[in-house]
Amino acid sequence: MNRRPRALGRLPAVPSVSLPGLLGLLGLVASLATGPVRAQVPLLPQEVERVDVIAIERDGRELFGFDALTGRRSRLRLELGEEVLFQQARGRIGLVLTDRRALAVAPGTDFQELRFQLGETAPALGLLEDRVALVVTGRRALGFVGAGGMWIEENLPPNESLAALRVGATVGVVTTNRRALGLSADRSTFVEEKLGIHETVETVSARDSIVTLRTDRRILVFSAAQALWSEQDRRLR
Repeated sequence: MNRRPRALGRLPAVPSVSLPGLLGLLGLVASLATGPVRAQVPLLPQEVERVDVIAIERDGRELFGFDALTGRRSRLRLELGEEVLFQQARGRIGLVLTDRRALAVAPGTDFQELRFQLGETAPALGLLEDRVALVVTGRRALGFVGAGGMWIEENLPPNESLAALRVGATVGVVTTNRRALGLSADRSTFVEEKLGIHETVETVSARDSIVTLRTDRRILVFSAAQALWSEQDRRLR
C-alpha cells in the first residue's frame, strides 16, 4: 500500500536585505575578523611614535625639502662648485652636508644653514634619528633639534678628540676623551658631563630618550626629558 509523504512544516521567513545593506554587513564582518586590534594605550615616556614626515630631493643645484605635516616646501640653491657629501631624511629631520656647510630642515622651517669655518674639515657623515641630528668636525660638535629647527654648536679644543657619537629618537651624545655632551630634542644647548683624569669610557649607547655611558669608574645616564646627567659610582674591582 502506497503511503503519502508527510507535508513538511513551513520554514521561517528570511527577512529581505537590499544589496547595499548586504555589502555593508559583509564589510563589517570582514573588518571585525581581519582588521588590526589597536590598544588604546598612550605611549610611555621613553617611547616615540616614529613617522617619516620630511623628504629631501635634489635636482641639479636645487635642494627641496618636503614637509608632510604642514605641506610646506623649502628650497635652497647650492653654490657654484659646492659638493654634496651626505644627504638623508628621517622622522622630522632632513640633513645635508656639503663641503662648505651643514644644512637641515624640520617641520615648518626652511633650510637652516651652519657654515664650516676656515680650515675646518667638512664631515662626510652625520647621524640622525626622529628628532635629533649630530655632526662632528675636527673643531666643533654640531647638533640639530627638530622641535625648534635650530643648530647648536660646541667648540672642541685642539687637545680634545672624538671617542663616540650616538643618537636616539629624541636624544644624542658626543663623547670625547675629556667629556660627554648630551643633547635633548627639547633643549637648545649641549649638556656637559666632564670625565675624570684617566677615566676611560668603556661603552656608549642611545635609545629613544636616554643615553647610557659606562666608564671604568661610573655609570652615567642622560635623560632627554630632564636634559640632565645622573651618575652611579661603580664598585672597584
